[in-house]
Amino acid sequence: MQFFFRILFFTLTILWVNGKAQDTLLTSTHKPIKSIWDIPHKTLWQKWMWPHRSMVYEITKPRKINYDTAYIKFYEKQLVVTLPVSTRFLKFNLTDRKSGNKLIFAPNLQYDLGISISSRWATFIVNTGVKVFGNNINTQGKTTYKDYQLNLYGRKITTDIFVQYYKGFYIQNSKSYGTYISNKPYAIRADVNALNIEVSSYYIVNNKKFSYRNTFGFTEQQKKSAGSFLFGIYYSYFSANGNPSLVTQPFKANFDSSSFIRTGHTQSLGVNLGYIYTLVFLKKCYATASLVQGFGGEQVNYKRDDNSTYNQLVGGAGKLNVRVGLGYDNGRYFIGSMGIFDYFLFNNSLNSTFNYSFGKFMVYVGYRFSTLKAEHKLLHRLKLIDY
Repeated sequence: MQFFFRILFFTLTILWVNGKAQDTLLTSTHKPIKSIWDIPHKTLWQKWMWPHRSMVYEITKPRKINYDTAYIKFYEKQLVVTLPVSTRFLKFNLTDRKSGNKLIFAPNLQYDLGISISSRWATFIVNTGVKVFGNNINTQGKTTYKDYQLNLYGRKITTDIFVQYYKGFYIQNSKSYGTYISNKPYAIRADVNALNIEVSSYYIVNNKKFSYRNTFGFTEQQKKSAGSFLFGIYYSYFSANGNPSLVTQPFKANFDSSSFIRTGHTQSLGVNLGYIYTLVFLKKCYATASLVQGFGGEQVNYKRDDNSTYNQLVGGAGKLNVRVGLGYDNGRYFIGSMGIFDYFLFNNSLNSTFNYSFGKFMVYVGYRFSTLKAEHKLLHRLKLIDY
């Protein structure tokens, strides 16, 4: 719990400081300054304080409104705290191109209570370690994981960063093979682990009328229905390992030996193109849906259980990103649900390949806290304003 509170404090501090960027300059009791050179810097004390006061000025100086206020309401000087119950996942399948058979590796999903902190441009979820419920360990095994997801929501550009490590899977389609004879519904692979790292960015074309933060950042509110085309780039790295291989008994008879992969790595790079739309109804309710298609290339590298290797650069890699959200927002508090899902599909007609997917789904309740008075009091006490 000490580690959790340290992470929470660090996250609150970083997001509060950065969330002040592009906010309005706090009122001073002296003549307003027009640039950092108007900040007093004659005496030794003033020279010492000048770089600190300059930084605060640059962070808090006024900016022009660059969006249509008839469509978007921005909750400036607000710290948004959300309590989500969420599940995250990393799932993959190994496909044998010669036989067409595949094994689907799925984690034992768990639902956790977390705390989400949102500032003007970033959202970060910290898990409390409190598990609400999970699936049966006896039938699906135990999954341990580290899953970090950071979402940066700018006015024009959004960026999602995922770092996921999962260990312990069950084979979801075990019963589809006659060679699997057991009183348990799934074969459990406690030895299998997988790592996924992805960075994906989108440019919001209709950024003056459409708010990405309404559904996924909670620092803005979409007042009228609007949508936008999205385009950008992505990079993804995925690896999976099994001992002695990902394909073991009783499934080996259904697969070619080229699929007996002990360690596999894939990297993909491509472009994103899609559309997102938010429907506003009953004034304070909204529904959001997004579909983004990715196109790119893939580099694959395998090591099989007989120590043979395969390394190839192939085209035709595809990625599909789906986002959905539904909620109610009255300005002070809000409730809703949302999901983010990514699917990577690779085309390799000559060898075995991985397809994988990951994402999260959550239901939440949130509240917006005004930080204006607390901010003014703190900056004044530190002598960073009211020179």
